[in-house]
Amino acid sequence: MAKLTTKLNRLTSCLLLLVLQGFTAESQEKKSPFTVNLSEDGSRYIKFGANLQLWGRYTDLNPQSKVGENVVATTTDIVIRRLRIQASGMLTENIFFHLQLGQNNINFTQNSGPSNAPLSIMDAIGEYHFNNKIHLGGGLTAWGAGTTRYSANSSASQLTLDAPLYQQNINPSATFGNRNLSIYAKGIIDRFSYRVAITNPYRYATSSLNANTTINTQTPHAQYAGILTYSLADIESNNEPYNKGTYLGTKKIFNIGVGYLTQSKAMWRTNPADASKPISTDMNVLGIDVFYDKPVSSKGAALTVYAAYNNLNYGPNYIRSIATPNPAIADGSLVNGSGNGFIGVGTGSIYYAQLGYLLSKGSNTASKGRLQAYVASQIADLEILDNPMSMYELGANYYLTGTLGPKLSLGYQNRALFENNAEKYTISDRKGMAMLQLQVSF
Repeated sequence: MAKLTTKLNRLTSCLLLLVLQGFTAESQEKKSPFTVNLSEDGSRYIKFGANLQLWGRYTDLNPQSKVGENVVATTTDIVIRRLRIQASGMLTENIFFHLQLGQNNINFTQNSGPSNAPLSIMDAIGEYHFNNKIHLGGGLTAWGAGTTRYSANSSASQLTLDAPLYQQNINPSATFGNRNLSIYAKGIIDRFSYRVAITNPYRYATSSLNANTTINTQTPHAQYAGILTYSLADIESNNEPYNKGTYLGTKKIFNIGVGYLTQSKAMWRTNPADASKPISTDMNVLGIDVFYDKPVSSKGAALTVYAAYNNLNYGPNYIRSIATPNPAIADGSLVNGSGNGFIGVGTGSIYYAQLGYLLSKGSNTASKGRLQAYVASQIADLEILDNPMSMYELGANYYLTGTLGPKLSLGYQNRALFENNAEKYTISDRKGMAMLQLQVSF
C-alpha cells in the first residue's frame, strides 16, 4: 500500500506540474489555462480538471446506529464527498486517453484518519477513434455502467446534491459504484448515441448465503451492458461516459434512452432440496429514461427535467441498502442498514424523477451568481416490501460564477425505513438528513 501511495503521489505531482506549464504557455493566452494544445489547430490536446465536494451534514440516524461506541439518534459530520483530479485528451488524430484519480466519502469514521486515505485510480482508459460513429476502448471505466443516464454522472454538474445512486448500485460487483474493467464501443450515428460494453466484474467476497437472493461469491461471469439514446434537440458529447445533470440553459437537450445489463449466475440463494447445491440466478436490468434541459426565457431562466424507470431482476427477495457516505455503524442486523441507509435497490421496479428551475438573471449586472431550485424523488416498488420505499429531496444550488463549477448547495433528504414483519417488510418510520455543500471545480 505504501509503494502504491508513493507512486500515486508522484503521478499527482506530475499532473500538477503539467497544469502549471499550461498556465505559462504562450499558446494558451487566449485559451483555457487548463488545456495544453499539442497542435496548432487544437485538435490534439491535453485537458486537466479537478473537483472537490465538501459537505457539512446533520443526520437523523436509523435505529440502533452507533457512532464510536455509543448508540445515538442523531449526528453531525464533515465529509469530503468527492475528490477528483483528472487529465484527458487526444494524443494523435485517433488516440484518446482519460486518467482520473480521486477518493470518495472521507469522514471521521475512518480509523486511520482522512489524511491516510490514498488517491485511487478511478478511470484509466485508452480509445481508438475510427470516426464519430465508432470509438473502441478499454480500461477501468464507467462506459459499461448501468442502464440509465446517471449510471455514470458528471459529479460537477449534478442537479441534486448527489446522484440517484441506485442507478450506480444496480451492479453488485462495481468499484466506486459504477467503474469496472471493461472493453467497449461507443459512437454517434445521426441522432442516435450508443454505448456497449463487456465487463470483467470483480469477485464479491462478503456475501452470505441464505433463503433470500444474495450476491454470488464464486468467480463471476462476464457482464454485458448497453445504452441507446435518441436526441430530439442538441446532441450531447460522448467524449466521456459521465452525463451532465444540468446545462444551466446553455443547450437545448431532449433525450430518450433505453439500456440493458445482464450477467449470468451473478446471484444465488440456498437450495431447500440440497444445501450443497445453491440455486444460481442471472442478473437482468432494464432502464428507460428521459432528460430535458432547455432555456425558457430571454433572461436566462432554464428548466431541467429527468425521469427514469428501472426493472430489476436479481432473484427472489434481493434488496440492498444505500448509505452514502454512512456516518455510523450498525449495532445488530438492520433491515435498512445503519446511519442514513435506506432500501434503494432490489428485485422489482424503481421510479425516479427530478425537476430543476434556474431563476432568471438579476438586474445587477455586476453579480454573476445564479440560483437554481430542485426537487427529486425515488420510489422503489420491490418484491420484498409490503409498501414501496419512498425517498424525497429538495434543495437549491447557487453558482458563484453563473456557470458550472464553484457552487454552494443546500439540500434536505427524507427517507422511509422498514422493519421485518413475517415474509414482507413494512414501513416503520421516516428519517431526514440536511446537507450544506461547497463545490470547487474547474
